[in-house]
Amino acid sequence: MPLIAVSGLLAACGSDVPGNGLEFSDRLDAVTIEGDVGEAPTIEWTNRMSAGGIETETLVEGDGEALADGDKVFVNFALADGFTRETAVDTFGEEAPAVEMTVGSGPAAEPQSLGDVVSGFLSEQIGTDVTRGSRIVITGDTNAVFGDLALSPALAEENIGNEDGLLLVADVLDVETLPGIESTDQPGKKWMPTITYTEGVPTALDFERATAPAKDDKSAADVVVEGDGDVVEKGDLLVVNYLGQAYDGKKPFDESFSKEPFSTGIGLGSVVAGWDKLLVGQKVGSRVMLKIPPADGYGDQEQNGIPAKSTLYFVVDILAAV
Repeated sequence: MPLIAVSGLLAACGSDVPGNGLEFSDRLDAVTIEGDVGEAPTIEWTNRMSAGGIETETLVEGDGEALADGDKVFVNFALADGFTRETAVDTFGEEAPAVEMTVGSGPAAEPQSLGDVVSGFLSEQIGTDVTRGSRIVITGDTNAVFGDLALSPALAEENIGNEDGLLLVADVLDVETLPGIESTDQPGKKWMPTITYTEGVPTALDFERATAPAKDDKSAADVVVEGDGDVVEKGDLLVVNYLGQAYDGKKPFDESFSKEPFSTGIGLGSVVAGWDKLLVGQKVGSRVMLKIPPADGYGDQEQNGIPAKSTLYFVVDILAAV
């Protein structure tokens, strides 16, 4: 599999902390929030914020479709502490990806980061009264927002006290994942294996025509089908279908074409280095062939049945980038 690491706490830059403003104001009376949906919000504090139970306000109502239970949706969010007036988690920039969540699904069973916890909370708060393209603001104290996790070390590391008022700005993006790429085109360069298709879907790689990899090979990519969507940037959440096979491997070691698409932050060290190097700069809607030598793959380590020092080849269909 391409996934080799789980991201930790998502640290980010907050707004400038004003000087000696130690008074408390209720919820949004303590702050101004500006900016367009899809862009990082400008958060300016006038006072420290107090908040009790959870309250939600729509700052911008989107003109997209209304959400339904079970819908998949992409969300960018920023979580700020109303006492320290610092932003603890921010997915708008290139340091952390947006999240893909299912409306009404609830928290993940085993969240791996503060970002996962916030995502689970949002999946319960963003419901069928929200339209795609909206910006919503949620306030509440730490106990109300995080429940049993209010005293967790993850929050303490971000200087979030268990009674602090919290501000959560969330953009529900009007972005859809492509259903797939309909093509049976074949790679053209000599280093590239042939794609075996079954009913139009990549199912294996054939290395008979491919040039054998050399020890000093660098990671390489070539576009089999060029899309016309957005260009993938560092920090994007990338949604792909992929198939991976080691050079001269008899069958793929992993694939997602027969399952659900795979989502990951790109350019952030969450996947093998070759993915981070080669997929940034590609276009949504593209089918890309990757060649990843051991230095940018799994190196000297055997991984899930992949022999050590293997050169890896991937077919990657880029279905969305947020």
